Amino acid sequence: MRKYTALLASTLALMTVLPNAKAQQPRRRNPPRYVFFFLGDGMSSAQVLAAEAYKSGNEDDSSAMRTPEKRLNMTQMPATGLATTFCDTRLITDSAAAATAFACGIKTTPGAIGRNTELNASFHSIAELAQTQGRAIGIVSSVSLSHATPAGYYANVNSRNNYCEIGYQASQSGFEFFGGGLFPQMDSDNNSGKIKLQQAFADAGYTILRKKDEILGLNGEQGKVVCSVATSYDGDAMPFSIDHPEEDFSLAEITQVAINYLQNDPEGFFILVEGGKIDWACHGNDAATALQEVIAFDNAIGTALNFMTAHPNETLIVVTGDHETGGLSIGFRGNKYQTDLARLRGQTKSGVRFIATDLAAYKKSHKWIGITESNIDDEMKSLIKSCFGLEWNDLTAFQKEQLERAYDYTMSGKEPDSRPSGYDLEAVTSVDYLTYGGTDPLTVTITHILANEAGLDWTTSSHTALPVPVFAAGAGARSFSGFYDNTDIAKKLGRMMQLPEIPAEDESRKGPSAY
Repeated sequence: MRKYTALLASTLALMTVLPNAKAQQPRRRNPPRYVFFFLGDGMSSAQVLAAEAYKSGNEDDSSAMRTPEKRLNMTQMPATGLATTFCDTRLITDSAAAATAFACGIKTTPGAIGRNTELNASFHSIAELAQTQGRAIGIVSSVSLSHATPAGYYANVNSRNNYCEIGYQASQSGFEFFGGGLFPQMDSDNNSGKIKLQQAFADAGYTILRKKDEILGLNGEQGKVVCSVATSYDGDAMPFSIDHPEEDFSLAEITQVAINYLQNDPEGFFILVEGGKIDWACHGNDAATALQEVIAFDNAIGTALNFMTAHPNETLIVVTGDHETGGLSIGFRGNKYQTDLARLRGQTKSGVRFIATDLAAYKKSHKWIGITESNIDDEMKSLIKSCFGLEWNDLTAFQKEQLERAYDYTMSGKEPDSRPSGYDLEAVTSVDYLTYGGTDPLTVTITHILANEAGLDWTTSSHTALPVPVFAAGAGARSFSGFYDNTDIAKKLGRMMQLPEIPAEDESRKGPSAY
């Protein structure tokens, strides 16, 4: 492939320029042959601890959380660290700048992928450098495969929103396996109008699979593959774990498919697995959905740990988050020190699915007249109970008032504001962004009440600057202990895998980018 040829040439040139790179960095005698990097998008310590408490099934008994079979896989790894997440131009990062940090080892500005802050230089990712060693490469994500985190390993663009160009660069990457969500806009031209995206994948020798039985039955004879499913209600992403329909696969299942597909490569593999919908649930302040996404992500980690038991001296597994989302806190002022995460078990579907199905059907058959005339009726009260486990008669007067106000906003048909503003309840001319965070007012009010009942709270619907935990197991895991920057993750992985010096500038893409 053109990109692979340019990558190999520029990498050889880099190694010529830096002949003493091996002497400058301590190298393991036997680098890990199989390397997994698990990224929980939006996941920090609060999401991890809350998910572990939720999984234990007895949140009021801390001894249950100390039982190994009730703990998360990631928290039982022998090496732990903590990484800062700030980007080059502000304290709070976005996923694009974060992906560039832990994939390429450089700081950049929000929105840029594989490019520097000045947007005049591109950099190789550790996956691309591993490819030059002959390793097979797998990219797995529960969200769109051209979103920021997966794109950080194969794309160089000024804007993370150029999805078609990002997809085109994926088709030119030569990576053997893409799995999870979709590449969107498959029938569109990439931004420079070169070629239809679907045709680009076909011309590059990729087989695109969309059916579960075909994907789970892969045997390695199909060559390069794209294995994708998507919801009917949430864009180009896999379903939330809480909504998991039988016809679709879980993140653990597609991770296992990637392992089976790539494990026979003689040089080993590098596999990225992103739990991208942790972030999406946290943006929506949907605690029950977010915690189940963390557990689903952890189940995928379990597949790698199972693989490591058969290859204990050849496998390295690293797990972290790119940033925290939602400002999740385990502790709500209204119930002091009490935590009752069991309250979340009454929620039967994600907030996003509730909006797309139950709420959409309700709005079709109910016309909003006005604040005085339109109030939450028995049908909506029944939906709130069946979908979220909240009994109307058990709510406080204040909680009912919150829901009535949010109901009026939702039923009035006004779109949520995208910026902070005041609101005039009588006129219902706008939605209070500080209260509802730009999502459906009724749904997020329900999930806020449910979270508070469970002893959780949210400070924002956006990202925060909290550092993220790092967990590691296997060959070289101890190198990931300590407190360091997210760019050091790429550098540590590079040293473990004996890659060229990181960051590694891509001479074939130097200069201004059209994307």
